Parts: sequence; structure tokens; C-alpha cells
Amino acid sequence: MRSHAHVILILGGSVRARWEKPAEIDGQRTWAGQGTVRYVDAERAGQRQRPLTDLFAPLAEQWANVRRWNLERRWGIRQAEFDALDLSPPVHRDPLVVDVLAVYLDGGGGLDGVRRTCHELWTLASQRQPNSWSWDWYWDGWCNYPKPVRLLDGLVHPPGVRRVTLDLGAHWEPGRHIRAGAVRGRNSAHAEILAAAAHFPAWVRAMDGTRVPHVMLSGYQVTIPGYSAHNRLPCLAWTTFRRQISLTVDWADHFHNGWAAPVRVG
Repeated sequence: MRSHAHVILILGGSVRARWEKPAEIDGQRTWAGQGTVRYVDAERAGQRQRPLTDLFAPLAEQWANVRRWNLERRWGIRQAEFDALDLSPPVHRDPLVVDVLAVYLDGGGGLDGVRRTCHELWTLASQRQPNSWSWDWYWDGWCNYPKPVRLLDGLVHPPGVRRVTLDLGAHWEPGRHIRAGAVRGRNSAHAEILAAAAHFPAWVRAMDGTRVPHVMLSGYQVTIPGYSAHNRLPCLAWTTFRRQISLTVDWADHFHNGWAAPVRVG
């Protein structure tokens, strides 16, 4: 498959092919031009295509999800925390900026809170897809040591459920490569991304690196024996031909095209 995708807009009766620059109309990025059919190579232009619609669930639906998961999986989140959540509709101009009800669990079952949260949210996200694969299934020794992750230095994990604003397209520029090690920091997302994957299965299935990027969980470090935790991080991707959500591990110093490193913006 070619890495350059073309956008074709049918406006009339003639055909014209050319490169165009994006324009702002009513605060939204769009493609302005002339002619009936326009071919715009978004990657060569360094611009994002508009992602698909209906990828994200409203906050009321997310609230019902977390409340149900809390009961089914015995997380122990108190009703008072649910009652205190602000569910007013968000307004974001960027279609990949979204509000998520994220969960941060206490430790339990032999796992600290960070690892337990990662394990629980990945389990829920994977259950909402036809097929799934996680790196910690690869080695039998991890069966009793699931999700060996820790937070990036400077990040914290206060238990509870909170409304968080995520930029799921942060640092993503079509056609350009990014390196997680160069963009991760104190606002790098971690459990919030897995919460988004659990709430928004359609968002995961829309990941193609062109309209919707795959994502690096740059707020996590992976603690694999024999490797520096600072150089490894989990990545979340969708494989179309397998219809599979995958949680893999990669090097923080590797360069990637078609990937974002989501951040918390509120």
C-alpha cells in the first residue's frame, strides 16, 4: 500500500489536480481551491486529513461505562466520586481533542496501582474489539507479571476517576516521523489513552496513520529485565487485515510515521 493517501472531492464537472494549501473557514481547517475534483496529498503537504466522525462517546455514556465497570470488576470507586464528575458537553475545535473519563486504580491482586490500572483498562479495551494482542502475552513468564509498566519520571497516579482532556493527535504530522523520546514529558498521557480505547472502540478501529494516527503511550515506561526502562514504551495500534487491537512495545528512540504521542491538555 502506498504511504501517500489522496483526498478526492467532487464538486462539479471538470477534473483538476494540484497541490493546495489549507485555509481556515469558521475556525476549522479545510481545503480551499478551484475545480471539480481536487487531489491533495496530505502527507506531502504536511497537513492532516479530517478524521472520520462519530468516533467518540459522550460523557454521559462514558459515565455509565465506568460505573458499570466499577461494579463488574470491583474497583471500589465510591458513588460520591461519580456524583462529583462534571458531564457538561465539551467544545473543542480540533476533532482529535476529546474529554475522557479516566480511571486510576489503587493497587491490588499483587499489582501496584499503575500496573493494575494498565492491566484492567487494556482488558476492557481488548474486549471491545474482534481480536487483540498484547506484548506481555508473548513470554509465558509474564502471565504472573502482567503489564510491567511504570510512569515516566515526574508523573503521578492519584487513585480515582477524573475527567481529562486529551489531544489524541499530539505531535502527529502526516508524512513526518516523530520520536517518542524527543516529545515525552510531564503532560504525556498513559492510562488516559487506555481509558479512551475502552470508551471509544470506533476510534481504535479508525486508526490508519493517515486520518487517525496510531498512538504511543509515552507517559509509561516498560520494565523488561535486561533493558533500560527509559528506552521502552507501550504503543497502541489497529491492524486492519487482522481486525486486531495491539498493545506492543517499542524503543523510545525509534522514529515513527503515522503515530501520535497523546498529551493531557486539561
